[in-house]
Amino acid sequence: MSAPLRLAVIGHPVAHSRSPRMQTAGLRAAGLDGAYEAIDVDPAELPAFLAGLPANGFRGVNVTIPHKRAVVELVDEVSAVARRAGSVNTVVVEPGGRLHGHSTDGRGLLWALHGSPPETALVVGAGGAARAVAAALLDAGCRVGVTARRDAEAAALAADLGAEAAAWPPVEPAGLIVNATPVGQAGAASELAVPEELIAAAMVVCDLAYRSDGAVTGLIAAARATGVAAVDGLEVLLGQGIAAFELFTGVPAPVAAMAAAVRGR
Repeated sequence: MSAPLRLAVIGHPVAHSRSPRMQTAGLRAAGLDGAYEAIDVDPAELPAFLAGLPANGFRGVNVTIPHKRAVVELVDEVSAVARRAGSVNTVVVEPGGRLHGHSTDGRGLLWALHGSPPETALVVGAGGAARAVAAALLDAGCRVGVTARRDAEAAALAADLGAEAAAWPPVEPAGLIVNATPVGQAGAASELAVPEELIAAAMVVCDLAYRSDGAVTGLIAAARATGVAAVDGLEVLLGQGIAAFELFTGVPAPVAAMAAAVRGR
C-alpha cells in the first residue's frame, strides 16, 4: 500500500488560504488517501523547509506570498514556464527527493478567462504572481503593461518579459485589468488597486486577491457596479489549483468538487 499523500500550501501569512479546503475536497472526490494543510513559513526558514520536504514525507507544496520568487533558486529543477515567469507556485517532490518547481498561476488566469483574454492587459503588481500572469498573457498574444507602486521593480519586470512599463498610478485604459497585489485581501473591502475610471473602461477585471471572510474585494465590487465582467480571485485560485492537483497526483482533477469547496459550498 502506498503512503498517504502529504501536501501543503506555504506562505507568510497563509491562514487566509482556501487551498486546503479546495485540495482536500479534490483528494476525497478522486478517492486518494492524503492530507493538505496550510503552513506558515518565515522567509528566513524557507531554504531549510524546502530542503526538508523529502525527509518529512511531502509529495509537494503550493507556494504563495512572499515566497514565489525565492523558491526559483531553492529547487533542483524549474519548468520552462516557471523559469520564464521567474516565479514558482508549485513544488513537486520527485522520486529520489529532487524538487521540481512549476508555475500554474498563469494557467489559472487563462483558465478563468476561458482562454480568451482581451488584446490589451494591465497587470498591477511586481511580485511573483504578477510575473507569472504577465508572462502568460504575453504568450497568449496580449499587449501587456505592468504597473506598481514600486516603479523600478515594475519596470524591471516589464523589461525582463518584453512587456511595457506603465505609469503609477496607471492612466492608460486596457481591455483587461489584473490586480496581482494583496490590495483588497484584508483591511477595508472597498480599497481599490486602480482608479475607478480605468475599471469602467475595461472589458474584464480580474482580482487575484480574495478575502477569507467571503466578501468580494473592492475591485470586483466596482467592476460589477459598472457592468464590467469580473473574474474573482477564487476562480483563478481554482484554475491554478486544478493544474497543481494534477501535478501532485497524476490524475485528472475533480473540478466540480474543488469548485464547490473553494466557494464554501
